Amino acid sequence: MSEVEKFHELAKDAGNRLRAYILSVSSGATGVFFFALTSTQAGSLSHVEKWMLATALVGFVLTVAICLYELRVDAQRFFALATELEKPQAERSWNNNENYKRKRYWLVHPSYITLTISIIVTCAYLIPSIVSN
Repeated sequence: MSEVEKFHELAKDAGNRLRAYILSVSSGATGVFFFALTSTQAGSLSHVEKWMLATALVGFVLTVAICLYELRVDAQRFFALATELEKPQAERSWNNNENYKRKRYWLVHPSYITLTISIIVTCAYLIPSIVSN
């Protein structure tokens, strides 16, 4: 394995671990909503608090959906690469790989945005609740 291939492999591994962490945080964050909606005060939530919870929940769900789709695109990309590498060199085409790379690039960044918004809104909901109790 060349040094370049090694660094590509390390970058891919780091990206996969980051994606796993984002997916875990987004999935685990739904526990906040379970707590918020099953607490004795759930019926007395203000209109703003309800919108904050709804916004954060939708953001976390979108983050999970985007991450899962991005992982699917990544798997398809590597399958396509393996398929092309099995062909004789004269018959190989890297068009599918480029399409998958482009699609993955445009999926990675929105997941950071939805995660960030969800965390900010969740904190905006929780901090006043914690301070007032």
